[in-house]
Amino acid sequence: MTPHDRVRLEILRPAAGGESLAHYDGRTVFVAGAIPGETVDAEITGESRRVLRAETVHVHEPSPHRVPDRRLMLGVPGAGGFEFAHVELAHSRTLKEQAARDQLTRIGGIDTDDVGFRVVPAPTDAAGGEGAGIRWRTRVQCAVDDAGRLGMLAPGSHTVIPFERSAIPLAVDELNALGLADLEVPGATRVELAVGHGAGALVLRGRAASDHAEALVGRSREWAGDWSVLVEAAESGTGPRGDDSARPRRGPARGGRRSGPRRRAADRGARNRGGSSAGPLALAAGSGLVRERVPGIDRDLHVRGQGFWQVHRDAAGVLVDGVRRAVGEPGRGLVLDLYSGAGLLGIALAEQGHRVAGIEGSAEAVADARENAAGLDARFEAGRVERAALVPDARVAVLDPPRSGAGPAVVDALLASSVERIVHVSCDGATLARDLRRLIDGGFSVSTIVAHDLFPVTGHLELLAVLDR
Repeated sequence: MTPHDRVRLEILRPAAGGESLAHYDGRTVFVAGAIPGETVDAEITGESRRVLRAETVHVHEPSPHRVPDRRLMLGVPGAGGFEFAHVELAHSRTLKEQAARDQLTRIGGIDTDDVGFRVVPAPTDAAGGEGAGIRWRTRVQCAVDDAGRLGMLAPGSHTVIPFERSAIPLAVDELNALGLADLEVPGATRVELAVGHGAGALVLRGRAASDHAEALVGRSREWAGDWSVLVEAAESGTGPRGDDSARPRRGPARGGRRSGPRRRAADRGARNRGGSSAGPLALAAGSGLVRERVPGIDRDLHVRGQGFWQVHRDAAGVLVDGVRRAVGEPGRGLVLDLYSGAGLLGIALAEQGHRVAGIEGSAEAVADARENAAGLDARFEAGRVERAALVPDARVAVLDPPRSGAGPAVVDALLASSVERIVHVSCDGATLARDLRRLIDGGFSVSTIVAHDLFPVTGHLELLAVLDR
């Protein structure tokens, strides 16, 4: 087989990541754009000795669950990140559940019926309506093409597909109210948007980011709420300069929004949950912080505009509720909050009366967590997660690692610790299954696993597993 060859396939079952599985000439084929039960013509996009990858180009026998490709409606035909754009929303959850069950069983050796595994829709998506599944992202990263137009990347490539409509796909209404889908920023490489409760941030990255700062600050003055503008600092010569000593302040900058030479640095070299380094940013307007209001938490939380936060508008509340239920009432000893970020889960538990110790690799996120947790019995430190797992009086550990999972070092530290219950939050079924297998082999047993569909029309889920020993 060579790329662009076409084959006819009978689609057998869902695979991880939103693809479907078929067989051809003794090889497994992972097919994008198909639904189990269909017969399709597919174009080969890649191959190895045992595996082919293909893209659906024609459907002979469409599934009753097929719908018109949402990417056309959203104005990004062919964009990546929409693995279930062609599938009825409720059925996409069925396919995700089947794929996740396979991962948990095959990799983790877990009987998914015994642990009550199921996939639950996000509350606003379960309610249905016009925006169900397509207006949920409070955080958006837009690619920028050579002409400076915003768009999304094609699957597995650096090709930018510019937005064809006046709205940013999957974004919540509060972001689309900014009117940025037609923004042009030549020389930039990425635009990041984040919105919370009456506050948001725009982050512009790339070698020419500072060239657009003044214009973006001007536009931000017209937006409802408190908005910050951050731009990647120029390495030399012109534009704002990074400064390790400065950090965002709580509340708006004195005298309103600022621009020009008094811009100050907001962050340097912060690591996101994917592990990649971000460049130094300069604050052109606002406080640099996004204010979040989470159901069940009796205080506003603040996170840097470039920092990590759950992207679905329901996600923080859903996870707080699930983690609180899993941890139970106070009195079991110290709770470890591993990969604590800006403190969401640890603060939710501390407000219930738990003693919490959090650890996170990003010093910037830890600084935010400490301020968010003021007055609570919760302490947050920057450092290596596996070291925190050895705290002598810890009885419960909550961990929410990046997509790569906790990994052997952290799991082994938990096995060697005094922890009796683990609440594992994961956005990847395969790495969760790997972590669970090691914990089971070390003496833990899985009580429950529930998956939340916090990434509608994509191939991803957010899973929450509870283990005891």
